[in-house]
Amino acid sequence: NLVLTPWCGGEHQDWEEWVKEKSREESLAARGEEGEDERTATSVAAKTLCIPFKQPDLPEGAKCFASGLPAKCWVLWGRSY
Repeated sequence: NLVLTPWCGGEHQDWEEWVKEKSREESLAARGEEGEDERTATSVAAKTLCIPFKQPDLPEGAKCFASGLPAKCWVLWGRSY
């Protein structure tokens, strides 16, 4: 599954880390697990995949879905399974 979200920009890597950690916690909780198996090659955390070249118009006043800061672009997120 992929998700396209408004994003505050690449200079806000702390928010990308927040999304990774939050999505990891939620995914593990949904599975009833407390931690990831260290033997697996992929993480259950969501991560940015790309900033598409073709950007849909951002609605006026659009906010980043994670930080609430003004959005600068759309970003595609995904998770490995």
